[in-house]
Amino acid sequence: MKAKITIKDIAKELGVSSSTVSRALKNSPEISEETRKKVKAFADLYHYKPNMLAQKLRNNKTMVIGVIIPEIVHHFFSRVISGIEKIANGRDYNVMICLSNESYEKEKLNIQMMANGSVDGLLVSIAKETLEKGDFEHFNELKDYNIPLVLFDRISDDITCDKVIVDDIGGGYKATKHLLNVG
Repeated sequence: MKAKITIKDIAKELGVSSSTVSRALKNSPEISEETRKKVKAFADLYHYKPNMLAQKLRNNKTMVIGVIIPEIVHHFFSRVISGIEKIANGRDYNVMICLSNESYEKEKLNIQMMANGSVDGLLVSIAKETLEKGDFEHFNELKDYNIPLVLFDRISDDITCDKVIVDDIGGGYKATKHLLNVG
C-alpha cells in the first residue's frame, strides 16, 4: 500500500512552504495562479487527500453529531435519522447513531461515550426507562462539557435544552374538528 502524500511532501517536491501549499489548495488569492495550478496538479497526480483528523484537531471539532434513539425498527425513528443525515451531511457533518433499547443504563453509557469528545452535539429521544426513573443527571452533565443537546419526540421539562416536539393531542383535536366540520 502506498504511503499517503502530505502537504509537507508536496511543499518539498515543489520547493515552496507548507503554508503556500495549504493556501493554494484552498484557492487563496494570496497565492499566484501559476503556483495554485502547480500545487493542485501535483496533489491530483498523487491523489492527495487532506488529513481530516488533523483538521478536526486543529479546529477543535469532530464534525460528528450524535443521535441516541430508543429503537431503530420504528418507522418514525428511521425517518428522523434520514432527515438528520441529509441536513448534517449537507453541512459536512457525519452522524453517529446509538440505541438505548429503552434502557436508562444503556442511554447513560451512550451519552458518556459520546461526551468524551466523539461528537460536537447530541440529538436524543429519551428512553422510556429514563422517563419512568425521572433521573436526568446524565443529560445535565453535558452542560459541564459544553456539548449542545436537543431532545426530540420524548422530552422532559426537567432538562434545560432545546426541544423538538409534536403536539399530538392538539393535532388530533384539529383533525377531528376538521372532519366534523366537513361532515
